[in-house]
Amino acid sequence: MTDRPTARWDEPVDPRTFAEADAEVDRLYTNGQYQQAYELLERTWPGLPDGALHPTMHDCVRFKASLAARCGHAELAFTILQAILRSGFSSNLTWSVFDSLRSLDGFADFERENEALLARERAEATRKLEVCIPEGFDPEEAHPLCLLLHGDGESADILKGQWSIEPLLARGFVVAFVQSSQLSFTNHYAWLPDPSVAWTDVRAAFQELRSTYRIVEDQVLLAGFSGGAITAVDLVFGEAIPAAGFICLCPEFMPEHFTSEAVPSARDRGVRGVFLEGELVWPLDDERAMMEEMAAADFPIKLILNEDIGHSFPADFPARLDESLDHILIAG
Repeated sequence: MTDRPTARWDEPVDPRTFAEADAEVDRLYTNGQYQQAYELLERTWPGLPDGALHPTMHDCVRFKASLAARCGHAELAFTILQAILRSGFSSNLTWSVFDSLRSLDGFADFERENEALLARERAEATRKLEVCIPEGFDPEEAHPLCLLLHGDGESADILKGQWSIEPLLARGFVVAFVQSSQLSFTNHYAWLPDPSVAWTDVRAAFQELRSTYRIVEDQVLLAGFSGGAITAVDLVFGEAIPAAGFICLCPEFMPEHFTSEAVPSARDRGVRGVFLEGELVWPLDDERAMMEEMAAADFPIKLILNEDIGHSFPADFPARLDESLDHILIAG
């Protein structure tokens, strides 16, 4: 990491610098080194915005707020959150990491102002869909389809910067980034707060894609990160759409529709799956339980452990995705 600031708060963040900082923060956070993680962000983006905050800087300054709270610096975390709100961005104050701020003077008024902004933003939030097509795309030819679901508290744009789609495009897939209609905070969305809304959003996206493109019906994949990964598992085993497989990065909790009855049913439909997880956090109780359930039913699941990371994308993600596709498409 550089010890010099790479951008001002009112300028766009360098995506490469952000990715580098994000990966290192994740490693430190997973190891419980919260103060070191905060100091890394402070070295990279020192101080606080005193004017307008550029939208791409939102995540950087939000990291600082949550880490400050985690380190026991409640007043500093509150100051950072106030700077975020002054720039016109809402925050998700329901996170338990901010519980220590609730007794601070002025926090109740701040929370009401934040909630009012959230209410206005949520009233305008809608599902979004962005499609990428392979080179030489022929609209008269049927193509396999992959729907990609962002993590909770993230967005389709954030996932586009993380999930390399070249391995999918190289195999002829139409790739669709689906963004939830459930707003978590400014420009950040979630699937898990209401799974029924998540189902509605993804089903509507699938029907829209189906009516726009010719799709190979037995080559539809669901994939995602974190909350999007958990939702993908729920959709596949709940038979929300006719998915032939799933690729899930950090699906750390067992969703409602993953049941002992659903697993052999999915196996018999020819579904195949891949879980990718960070070596630093494995094993996780729910994820291991799902793996054991699938193994007991002879469901074709593959586990890929990513070295020296926790809840994040590996640096060699394109190679990991290719490995996942090799497993998923083996029968095809």
